[in-house]
Amino acid sequence: MCIMSESTSTPSARVVYQANQPMLQSVQSVRNMLHHTARQHVGKKVQVQNIDGQVWEGVIISADRGILYLQVTPMHGYPEPRALFGPTILPLVLYELLVITLLM
Repeated sequence: MCIMSESTSTPSARVVYQANQPMLQSVQSVRNMLHHTARQHVGKKVQVQNIDGQVWEGVIISADRGILYLQVTPMHGYPEPRALFGPTILPLVLYELLVITLLM
């Protein structure tokens, strides 16, 4: 998302995209709500689906600055994490998440 005002652009720069205010407020609201929700469930096993339909299963490690950090478990063709490199942590953008399901 490119957010520029007339005063911050230079004469040689040309804005090719600028989020409108209602969209910006909506994205910020969703991000803040998901951040709060994710922080409440740190350490819990979840299934996460993003807006593109990708699904991951794992444990929420952290949520910070619009990113959910998920320690993934192998699932449906997802490769086994290698012990040499430690656990696999996926950074997922909060405003792209569609569903977070708490697993028991």
